[in-house]
Amino acid sequence: MHITFLGRELMFPLCAILFILSSFGYIYAQESEPKSRTVDSVMALSPAYMPVYTADFPTVTYRPLKYHLLDTSIFHTSDFSPFLEPQNLYQTLGINGQAHKSIVFDYERDMGFTMITLPFDLFFKQQKDLKRYNVNPSFTKISYNYGLSSEHAIFATHAQKVKNFEFAFDLTGLANKGYFLHQKINMLNTDLQLHYHTKDSLYGFSISYILNHVKMEEYGGLSDLHSFIDRDRHDENLTTALSNFNVMFSNASSLINTHDVLFQQHINLRDKKDRYYGTFTHSFQFKKMNSNFSDYDLNNDFYQNRYYVSTDTTRDSIFYYGIANTLQWSNYDPTMRQSENDYSFRFAGGIQHEFVHARMPRYTANSFSLFARTSIRLFKVWDIYGNISYSFLRYTKNDAHAGGTATFALNRKRRHYIGFEADFYRRSPDFILSHYVGNNNSWTHTWKKQNILKLDAFYTIFDYKISFNYFMLKNYVYLNSSCEPQVCDKAVNLIQLNLFAPLRVKHFYMDLNVALQHSTQSCVAVPLFAGKLYVAYQFKIFRNRLHIQLGGDLMYNTLYYGDAYNPLMHQFYHEDNEQVGNYLYFDLNLTLRVERIAFYVRGGNLLAGVFGFNYMTTPFYPMQGRNLELGITWKFYD
Repeated sequence: MHITFLGRELMFPLCAILFILSSFGYIYAQESEPKSRTVDSVMALSPAYMPVYTADFPTVTYRPLKYHLLDTSIFHTSDFSPFLEPQNLYQTLGINGQAHKSIVFDYERDMGFTMITLPFDLFFKQQKDLKRYNVNPSFTKISYNYGLSSEHAIFATHAQKVKNFEFAFDLTGLANKGYFLHQKINMLNTDLQLHYHTKDSLYGFSISYILNHVKMEEYGGLSDLHSFIDRDRHDENLTTALSNFNVMFSNASSLINTHDVLFQQHINLRDKKDRYYGTFTHSFQFKKMNSNFSDYDLNNDFYQNRYYVSTDTTRDSIFYYGIANTLQWSNYDPTMRQSENDYSFRFAGGIQHEFVHARMPRYTANSFSLFARTSIRLFKVWDIYGNISYSFLRYTKNDAHAGGTATFALNRKRRHYIGFEADFYRRSPDFILSHYVGNNNSWTHTWKKQNILKLDAFYTIFDYKISFNYFMLKNYVYLNSSCEPQVCDKAVNLIQLNLFAPLRVKHFYMDLNVALQHSTQSCVAVPLFAGKLYVAYQFKIFRNRLHIQLGGDLMYNTLYYGDAYNPLMHQFYHEDNEQVGNYLYFDLNLTLRVERIAFYVRGGNLLAGVFGFNYMTTPFYPMQGRNLELGITWKFYD
């Protein structure tokens, strides 16, 4: 959003800054209380810092937990948007909450049926995205962000341990009026977790629920892109009055809701002599998705006179739900941590039954999948992980996946490893790419199985990582420039070189994330180079109570034909008319932190217009121009 320092636009940030300044005296006095006052009472002062650990918790095909320390001692700009995290290189539609796609190519799928892969990776959660917390006894973090002139974002996390229960809660709320015509968005994402185990650890269960909800006005991008790119930057009317630019849609909107419930219980099998015979686990999962796209007074530049039902109104929906039951035996339970022994052998295997019912496209079917996995440590230095699955019946018949990772520990204390990873998928494309019926799109295809191979060699030390990836994609199905499914004529070979370097030297720190990529076929479009750099410096004043962090970040990718976006299908598709990239995005931020509370000011895309107005990562969807954001984060430990 462009900054307009007039009247009401200035009132909120001025009031916020005055509140921040007036708060320091109170906060300083509060935090100056001796730490001995931290007692078990409601009025107790929480300590300024406590260790908080999290572990990935893939809940059906689980593996031994590996906890990592959550760095709560410094301030991260990603508290206010996952797009600001250095690890995330994404093309977006310009504002928080809208569809996005990784610029760095990757491919990963779970076993079983997939209706559609929604392009909301950083906001829409799945069960595999949940984190298991290890806190004693609780941790809470709340962040709020205000962007001129009408952008609001709130993020909240709470984790607590009470006897044999563990509870975790996450919430994300976004509201944005937008800066182009018809760009409003409202989003709510929340997840809940509850874990329990008996005192003797013979029985335990986990319950988790995820809600993803988004309602947005679809403006479809600019209908005359070059009137935006070629404008005179000295013309104030064209610089500030962005609502005057023509957009593709003025009446379209989308509503997407997903629900995901998982209940998992396990029993450790032991006899009276406490001999262990493995763990029996049952998992029940219910997933539901409902997507509705509506439009009226239709724009033929987009619909291209393709109408199967109505020529003046489009109301397309995608609906499905799935029920999966999984039974498995393993010689470890879902709560077991990664072994520190010189040798270990973990094995699990089972069967999954899945029932799916869908409308538009219509599909009802049962399927089964067999799976097995293993986790092995040899000679204290080799860690080997492998998994395999095979599916039966209907659309997923003969789908298979085999993968493995081997790492050699050069020095575990320094997290110094060298490793290799391989994954092979023989898989049907998302069901919507084979069967779909709507007002403006309709197709039925029978595709050959996609064959996708990924090879990865990597080297890590502490949190530094360099990796070389190779992908081979055969029979790869994608959406072409007409937004219809098509198979790549030839096999795609894609190579990548990735580097992530988080440098920490006293008060200075830097995060660098770069990727070099090359694809042999245009159906998989990637830039030759993409990178993001974040640099910050911290210092303390007022008896080391007030922490000040000055930071800036840069993002850049080379010019390429980036995939365009179709809001009707909620999918990115290939196009070869408009190139994006070759633009430097530069942000500056200032953070003031006193113990557990931090205030944040950020100036975004400060170079907007300096090198022209082609600042977009997705064709026809400009990014925000120069903008200002204010934020606050508060952490609690009990």
